[in-house]
Amino acid sequence: MSQLNGKIHSIETFGTVDGPGIRFVVFMQGCFLKCKYCQNRDTWNLNNGTEVSSDELLEEFMKYKEYILSSGGGVTVTGGEPLLQVDFLIQFFKKLKKEGFHTAIDTSGMISINEKTKELLTYTDLVLLDIKHIDDKKCKDLTRILQQIGIRVW
Repeated sequence: MSQLNGKIHSIETFGTVDGPGIRFVVFMQGCFLKCKYCQNRDTWNLNNGTEVSSDELLEEFMKYKEYILSSGGGVTVTGGEPLLQVDFLIQFFKKLKKEGFHTAIDTSGMISINEKTKELLTYTDLVLLDIKHIDDKKCKDLTRILQQIGIRVW
C-alpha cells in the first residue's frame, strides 16, 4: 500500500482528557460543521494544516510511547472532524494496532457510516462521540453553517 498523507493541525503529546491514560492527541485539519461554540475553529479550513505521512506521525508518537504506555494510554485523533480523512486514519491506525497501541477517535458523527468508516472502526478501540445536541432543532441551529451551504443535517 502506498504511503498516504494526512492534514494535521497540531499534536498534543500529553493529553489527559481524550480517552484513558495519557494520550498522544492528533488534531486533524478540516470540519464542515462550523459549530457556534467550537473550541477549535482554526481546524475548520481543509486547506490549512501540515501534510504528514502515517509513518511520520507514527515516528513522532514513538518518541513518547514509554510514558503513554505506562499510563495505559494511547492515541486519540480529533479535530476538526477526523473522519474527513478516513483513508489516512485507516493506514495510521493499522500501524498503531500492529504495534499494540490503544486507538480512539473523537468525532461529531457527521460522516456517514460506509465501508471505509467500518474498516477504520475495526482498528479503533474507543469512539468519543460528540453529539452536538439531542434536540433536532437546536442541533441544526448549533451547526447552522451546513444549512447555509445546503447540506442536510438530521
